[in-house]
Parts: sequence; structure tokens; C-alpha cells
Amino acid sequence: METPSVALALQGGGSHGAFTWGALDRLLDAVDDGSLRISGFSGASAGAINAALCATGLALGSSALARAKLRGFWEGVARRGAAAGNALFGFADPGLFGLNIDWSPGAILLEAAGLVVSPYANPFYVDVLAPLLRELFSAADLAALNATKAPRLFVSATNVGTNALKLFTQPELSIDTLRASACLPSEFRSVQIGDAFYWDGGYLGNPALDPLLDIADDLLLVLINPLAYDHVPPTNARQILDRLNQITFNASLVLEVNAIEAVNKVLRAQGGRAAGRYRQVRLHMIRDERFMESLGFVSKSSTSATLIETLFEKGREAADRWLGAHLGKIGDASSFDPKAMLIGPVLKAWR
Repeated sequence: METPSVALALQGGGSHGAFTWGALDRLLDAVDDGSLRISGFSGASAGAINAALCATGLALGSSALARAKLRGFWEGVARRGAAAGNALFGFADPGLFGLNIDWSPGAILLEAAGLVVSPYANPFYVDVLAPLLRELFSAADLAALNATKAPRLFVSATNVGTNALKLFTQPELSIDTLRASACLPSEFRSVQIGDAFYWDGGYLGNPALDPLLDIADDLLLVLINPLAYDHVPPTNARQILDRLNQITFNASLVLEVNAIEAVNKVLRAQGGRAAGRYRQVRLHMIRDERFMESLGFVSKSSTSATLIETLFEKGREAADRWLGAHLGKIGDASSFDPKAMLIGPVLKAWR
């Protein structure tokens, strides 16, 4: 029997991307035991980095190497954050409000400062991400990632000048393309590649699904930005910012899933037959809405080792639940109803 194959679509969301690290760690167990094959990746921001680390390990023939690279990155994030004095600014280990640091005085002060001070005005500015990426992606790693036998990888970035989505893929993947995809403009200076300047890919493709349609019939989404929201309407300032952040970084995904489901609906009306390049696309999702909503959005900038390790465990648990309940649906049917679980609740939140 042929091994079930999926393409992974990995969202960005700063440190919350450690949830995806956990999910990938568990999915690699399924790769090892022969019950799953990963045919490609699409990622934005932290999702792009997770995807590149995992794809590099698989390209070199080792899921163990993929795991080691993922752990090396996230432990490196925590270690470098601690060395940079994260605790002094209220972004360290849990405090009065637990893992949620939305109401941390230090976080509020830094957010206010960010309204008038940009990374370009900071005389002490350094790109803290670049050295860590260089540690984890050697020249040989990048060569393997860009080789024709590597899993396909699509990295989204936002062109600052044209408002266009840019998708980087093999053979142009590099440290700079990953930096561009993760370039949150409040924290990093824009990344120049060629004549263009780029910001975080999550604004326009979080992640981009369209390029995956040519390499897989089953798309597995790993979501870290909550879609549903239990406290409608949000009433205090932090709740409003939390929900606005969630809606903003889910918008492109919702539109793409809506388009895929529209084509699926037409094909079902025709008996499910393929029409030209169009065919049924089965959708799957790993998420933990309740836990991710509890974190707020400011903790996306936290490098707390406790937060990162907790997110890792939650991601593993969510992937384990999905594998136990839905692995058998790959190649047969979607494991969630996009209209009921994704499109409907989010569109309702916009009204």
C-alpha cells in the first residue's frame, strides 16, 4: 500500500511557532514508522523557518537531523533571548498572568515606544535572527535544501514597495529569504534581496496554499493563530488588539481555503471528476485554539524557555490527536469541514 502523502502549510506567529515545532516533531515519528510521507512545505515567518529546517533534514535523508535542527533553532531562540536581557523587559518566564504577557508593564512600555521609535532609529540595532540561521544552515545544508530531490518548499514574503506576495522556492532559498519571510517591521529592518525590500510573509500569505496544489491532493495546515474567538465582542484594549492580530494574520489563509472549497464544491456537483488542472483537494488541520487564544499576542515576541517548551509539548499533543483521529482520511476525505470550522467563524468575526 502506498504511504499517505501530505503537503504541510505552516503558519507564522513569532515565538508561537514553537507549537509547530512540536507538531512537526510528532509528524516525523509517523514519517519514521512509514505511515506518512511529507511531499512539500509552504511557510511564512516562523513557519517558513520551521519548514526549511525540517525540509533540510529530510533532504539529507534524516528525520533525526530534522528534529535536531528544529530543536537547535528554538533552544537557540530561548538562549539568545535570555542573554539579551529578555527578563528586564517583561518578556521572560511566566508572571502574574501566566504565559500571557499582554498586561506586562514592560511590554506595554516597549509597545508604546515602538509607535515613535523604529528599528532604523535604534543605534544598537542588530538582526538577532541572522546569526542563528547561519549556525543552522551551512553551505552544504542550503545546497541540499535547494537540490531537486529535496521536498518542495515555498517561503512567503511581502514586497514592501509593491504590496505583492513574493514566493521564494528552490533553487533560490537562502538565509536572506528566510530573514525576509520573518521580517516583522516593528522589530527588524527590511531585508533587501535584489532591488526589492521585504517584510514578514504573514501579511499576504500565512501560509500560501496555492503553490502546494500542484504537488499534493492533501494539505495539512498547522495553525497557530486562533480562528474562533469565544469572547465576542472583545471589549478591553488588549483583547481588541489580540483579536485584530488574529484576524489580520489569518485573512489570507481564509481567502485561499474559501477558494479551494469553492472549486471542491463545483467538482462535487460534477461527480468529483477532475476538470483540467482542477481536482478535489482534501484539507486537514492541526490546531489548539483554546490554548493559543489564552496566550495573547504579545507573547509572540517572548523568548521564554518555559513558553517555548510548553508550546512544543502542546504542538506534539495536537499532532498526536490528529494522527490518531484522522491519519486514515488522507487520500480519501478532508478531516474537517472548512465552511463550518474555518470560513464561517472567521467571516462572522469580521461583521
